[in-house]
Amino acid sequence: MLVDTLRRDHLGCYGNSTIDTPNLDRFAENSALFNNAYIGSYPCMPARQDLWTGQLNFLWRGWSPLEHDRSDMITLLTEHKKNTMLITDHYHLWQYGSGNYHFSFNGLEMIRGQEMDNWITSPDIPVEYPADREKLNRNWPQYVRNTAHFRKEEDYFAAQVFQKSIDWIDQNKNLSDFFLMIDCFDPHEPFDPPPGYAEKYNPGYTGDSVIWPKYGDADRLTPEELQQVHALYCGEVSFVDRWFGKFYDKLEQLGLLDNTMVIVTSDHGFLFGEHNWLGKHARLLFQDIARTPLLIHHPKIKSGAVYEQLVQMADLTPTILQSMGVQTPVHMHGQSLAPLWEQEEDASSGTERTQDVSQRMLTNELHDGVKEKSGDKSKERERSQDAPQAGSVSAAAVVPAAGDIRSRRELIFGVFGGPVYCTDGEWLLVKKPLPGNSPLYWYTRSHYNNWDFGQQNLYADSRERLKQWDGERFPTQYEHAHPGHAAPRLIRQESDLRSSPSVAHDELYRIADDHAQLHDLASDRPDVVERLKQGIRDRLAYIAAPQEQLQRLGLSQAEADSGN
Repeated sequence: MLVDTLRRDHLGCYGNSTIDTPNLDRFAENSALFNNAYIGSYPCMPARQDLWTGQLNFLWRGWSPLEHDRSDMITLLTEHKKNTMLITDHYHLWQYGSGNYHFSFNGLEMIRGQEMDNWITSPDIPVEYPADREKLNRNWPQYVRNTAHFRKEEDYFAAQVFQKSIDWIDQNKNLSDFFLMIDCFDPHEPFDPPPGYAEKYNPGYTGDSVIWPKYGDADRLTPEELQQVHALYCGEVSFVDRWFGKFYDKLEQLGLLDNTMVIVTSDHGFLFGEHNWLGKHARLLFQDIARTPLLIHHPKIKSGAVYEQLVQMADLTPTILQSMGVQTPVHMHGQSLAPLWEQEEDASSGTERTQDVSQRMLTNELHDGVKEKSGDKSKERERSQDAPQAGSVSAAAVVPAAGDIRSRRELIFGVFGGPVYCTDGEWLLVKKPLPGNSPLYWYTRSHYNNWDFGQQNLYADSRERLKQWDGERFPTQYEHAHPGHAAPRLIRQESDLRSSPSVAHDELYRIADDHAQLHDLASDRPDVVERLKQGIRDRLAYIAAPQEQLQRLGLSQAEADSGN
């Protein structure tokens, strides 16, 4: 189950004592909690690329569809005769510019109308504004039209998603095995829970209710308005929790938890005034955005287990495939989490494990691979799980041992064209590009058009980009002040190939005791900076990332020799 924009610190099982999440907390008590789960590629659809394919896509491309010439996890499961089902209101899955993620499922249930889903067009529906128009997202009228028919709690999106999931489980409980993916858009904005949920977190409020805020500086709202935005979000979290609880009850009633793996996670968080920002596209991918909840129930997992290993989205893909008896393709970057609980089972039984026994599946994640270029030669990436393919990144780099999740020392994450973040769980390095942020290429075999919130094909731009596409990649740039959606920028002239971040120097934070990232220690701890820079080199080598990523980040051997 993938719950969009769910902040880990808003769950009781992760230490929150003020927001009601009794059902997710109950699930956590009977599952494993991962304390160092992170995003891979940011934001929503890049995260799903990682989940569908088991790869860190942000080093190749940003918000985009799945590649047509490479398999994804759903395709693999379907090819292996597994029963696959998708139940979702996450309209980006079928929206223009990203919408082919649902193609390979055996069954599909789409709940229409979330956010700016281009669904209801009636001009006769009155559009009322709960706050000053300048404070609200410009697409507010579309959301009003999409939800004008809501009358009771069961009409709201999360309720529809989970009720349809309950119905599907009831009707399909006798399948020999299945993969059910629940992709729930809530608590993503608009923050619009049914009546009564937000009132608990901000009782008596009568001012403007900025249900769908524009991203930007938080101090453009009054403190009272900002508090109400957060109350609306908290209400959404409790609303999702209530309906998840109904679904969890159904699993218990049917006895499915005895032989089913259930995964609950999120793609990223959100800021409600931290760093004076409202939204998720802040100056950096701060911890409240990048560190995610991850809860896994598995028949072999000891209830209440807590794992401290560094894990991220792409690791869920081989975990799922292994649990369903499907071999993990060698091009996947993720590392199965199964050894964590299998070693515990072996230790408790005193026997050597000989085979996997879990056959049923229930969850929400996947992705795929691409072809890449080294110099002027194109070739298919053929990385084994144990070592990188020589070519794209320095083969002399140290590689993590044997592709076992227990040997991971650090992980990387980021947004296409932006900084690369590296953490070992104690420290976090924000490695910025060199001035110019060049060279930068968007790798694709099939998608050279741009993604646009207007849900339209900007064919003139697509034609221009196609002229620059060599069958593998096209040049692009990233110039946003904030991480944004990493849509490919059209290069119209030579000067468009270069851009620079607003804050150029690398940043280092000791996140173990500075979660808010208030103290940049890069100049105080150059030893840690160098160690984590080497960690980035190692991870780039392990996943055979494009060579120019080292160059634009100043991490190539030539740059290292020059002291950069």
